[in-house]
Amino acid sequence: MFQSKNNLLYIFLIIFSVFSFVYGFTVREDSAGGGKYDFKNTWNNQKIFNENSVINSIKNTKTSEIDTSINSHFPTSYILNKYFNPFSDHKESFLKSIFILDFFLPIIFFLVLKSLYKKKNVYLIACFSSIIYLSPYFRTSSYWAGMENYGLFMLIISYYFFSQYLKITINKKFYIFCFSLISCLCVYFDQKLAFIPLIYMYLFFKNENDRSNIIFYLIINFILSIPVLSLIYYWGSLISPHDTLTRHFGTLYLEQVGYCFSIISFYLIPYLITFNQNIYQFLIKNLKYFMVISCFIIAYFLLLSNYPTNYFEWDHLGKGWAHKLVKIFFTNNLSQQIFLYLIFFISIIIFFAVSQKRFLIIFMIFFFSIISLLILPIFQEYFDPLIFIFIAFFFYKDDELNNNLVKFQYIFSLIFLTFTNLYY
Repeated sequence: MFQSKNNLLYIFLIIFSVFSFVYGFTVREDSAGGGKYDFKNTWNNQKIFNENSVINSIKNTKTSEIDTSINSHFPTSYILNKYFNPFSDHKESFLKSIFILDFFLPIIFFLVLKSLYKKKNVYLIACFSSIIYLSPYFRTSSYWAGMENYGLFMLIISYYFFSQYLKITINKKFYIFCFSLISCLCVYFDQKLAFIPLIYMYLFFKNENDRSNIIFYLIINFILSIPVLSLIYYWGSLISPHDTLTRHFGTLYLEQVGYCFSIISFYLIPYLITFNQNIYQFLIKNLKYFMVISCFIIAYFLLLSNYPTNYFEWDHLGKGWAHKLVKIFFTNNLSQQIFLYLIFFISIIIFFAVSQKRFLIIFMIFFFSIISLLILPIFQEYFDPLIFIFIAFFFYKDDELNNNLVKFQYIFSLIFLTFTNLYY
């Protein structure tokens, strides 16, 4: 009886997620705040690729001879739309086509999770997957033709092939090729997803002993890296020249590391609350390490106080939920700084408590910390729903993806969506 009631609840929540996602498109919701503005740049870039050769369009990303190219990603998505999206020539049809495509991302996510958690309640897995429909940033990208979701598709599909590779014992090369290719496509669509093939590389060498498979894997990845490295060499930077200048790429922004921790820790709150007893015991058991980390955090804050960050024209943009919250509740600069540093401190402690020697999430936050140091500003949309998908694949243990976590995660995501809509 209890299981039946749970299933009915899950079905209701799934329907609500889907309905709200479709409704959001009909009213052209902009719950991330920048969808309409970003679409102007996206549509302008897509028109450049549609109306010119690929070679000239790629050259334009550096020279802007045809028109100004404002885009921090590699141009793979525009090339894909040029040749494979028959609706890319008309603005309204283009918006609808991207929305329809993105509608299937949570469904594919569900199918992959279902293949991983075969003993789990299928309604629980479906409800968990439907939470992506509540992501403000996934919704905004879907409604306003954001190109970020292409990379998320590749992440989900690559993990399916990698999981299949781990299951079989012979003739692995097909799956090695597939997860290598698709994980590299993650980077082709979005540079910040470079940590995905690096994680697969770590896991591959950890699990693979066959010399021929190792050589095959290295050759595939070397070949697939050539187009990306060539474009980086042509640009002279990891991002396009226009964005390198306007976003002051290369200057150190120490404060943004705190924002990075606060954003990632935000998505770990449901896990933290659901498994609070285990985490509390972990902190007590590792109290001496906790004290050492606290000393490093305090040293970081002292460094920040003597290293004021110049955000140039980006001062009021990005930086995630912590920046927005501080601006709402405090008008005094000192009060804002104190409260902000308190959030940074708590966020770093949350991460320390939750990670519990799980190397992949530690590597992921280290990777994003480096990015946040160099690129201005850091946006929460860089992490949502990426972190949600990432921890589902690489963080949760089998018994942790349970009824309590899924229900709390759903409520948490719905509340966050409500507040972002009210804010913007």
